[in-house]
Amino acid sequence: MKAYLVRKAGGPEALEFTNIEDPIPEKGKALIKIRGFGLNRAEAVTRMGGSFDAVKFPKVIGIECIGEVVECPDGTLQPGQKVAAAMGEMGRKYNGSYAEMTLVPLSNVFPIETELNWTILAAIPETYLTAWGCVIETLKMDKIEQPKVVVRPGASALGLAISSIINHLGGEIIGVTRSPDKVEKLKKGGMHHVIVSAGTIDEEVRHIWPDGVDGVVDTIVSEVSVKDDLAMLKPSGKICLAGSLAESYQTDQHADFQEVLKDEKISFYGSDHLHVDKDGGTLQHIIDQVEQGHYKPNIDAVYSFEELIEAHEKMDKNTFAGKVVILL
Repeated sequence: MKAYLVRKAGGPEALEFTNIEDPIPEKGKALIKIRGFGLNRAEAVTRMGGSFDAVKFPKVIGIECIGEVVECPDGTLQPGQKVAAAMGEMGRKYNGSYAEMTLVPLSNVFPIETELNWTILAAIPETYLTAWGCVIETLKMDKIEQPKVVVRPGASALGLAISSIINHLGGEIIGVTRSPDKVEKLKKGGMHHVIVSAGTIDEEVRHIWPDGVDGVVDTIVSEVSVKDDLAMLKPSGKICLAGSLAESYQTDQHADFQEVLKDEKISFYGSDHLHVDKDGGTLQHIIDQVEQGHYKPNIDAVYSFEELIEAHEKMDKNTFAGKVVILL
């Protein structure tokens, strides 16, 4: 089968378009014919060697996909059944989605029912499950009437997914971006206010919402950004530090910052622990919300499988505002 193989860390050119052997079906796993996948910055980090010993090259990277079951030896899933797959060391310990097929543990294969086309469907799984984990599971914004939330950065696919969820809850959201040319995209994505800044924003947020905010989702996670997050909170407000390596923030920073991160208002969410048993119903609910028009797919660009390197080049330049989809 055709695949992009990373033999050693590097830039987009490290993605080698080649032929590799088809995966061999085995018990406890599903062989999936990939129809498409969303691009994720975590994949660029892995490509550049940023996952360190967690990823051994050569490797087919890619942490999510959508497609159809080819074979499932356990009989749990049927050939031709629509599925999504995400995380569970996909593209890290074993070959991921940058290929025509992938073999994924059943724990991270999500059966789905939908009439959405492959393009829209490919934009949903990892991004929206992470957004749900931040907004609903961690910050519990669904328990607050008309919640006020800040997301930084706002121009990421995650930021725009969070915007859809907050809007559907009847809340308001402020998106933060360093790029003035992304302001309109953020507003079209449902952001009620957009702050253009690469620094602290608590005073600007307080100017808009004098009483402060109910929640902050921060994927920058620097000492400056987290202290700024704390400054803009209501007394009852909470912060979610998000990302696939969220828990490592507690150990990878100097002692002073570790003390800041111990604040009871701060929680961590990472999509590393996605599992079909606890998240399968959530993903189907999210897909239903997209079908009904409540959540937006927030697609910025669509590329063919053969154009994957070009998509990585533009991702490295921080070109996109929203989700990038690759179609096979």
